[in-house]
Amino acid sequence: MTSVVSTLHTGFTVADVRRLAAFFRECLGFEVTEPRSPPSETLSRIIGVQAAAADVVYVNAPGHVIELLQYYSPVSGTANAPRPCDIGFAHLSFLVENVASVADAAARFGFVAETAMPTIQHGPHAGRRATYLRDSHGFSIELMGG
Repeated sequence: MTSVVSTLHTGFTVADVRRLAAFFRECLGFEVTEPRSPPSETLSRIIGVQAAAADVVYVNAPGHVIELLQYYSPVSGTANAPRPCDIGFAHLSFLVENVASVADAAARFGFVAETAMPTIQHGPHAGRRATYLRDSHGFSIELMGG
């Protein structure tokens, strides 16, 4: 049996890799690479989709790397990500100092807070406020904190 050595990154297919790169860099202060286009043949073989073409950006978040991919080929079969209750939904979660101030800053990049930022009453995050931010295509980020 082979054991996992480490986690390399978590990848998300997004509608606009440059807008999200700007959000992660300017709003959250993360280091972000310039977009690059991997060779189509290699990308197609890795993901199992013929004629795949995409731009890729890597976001260096605290303790984890996020890979953002914007595909140009083939055309996406969906226009929006699933809802949080749908199978296949995924989100990133960040612990922040002030949930409301980050949510306000994220609005500049097209994100909308989904809830009234309630305070969690029970469990390991009791006392923290939380909300989901979603962009117009359903890309979601959970914020927790004060």
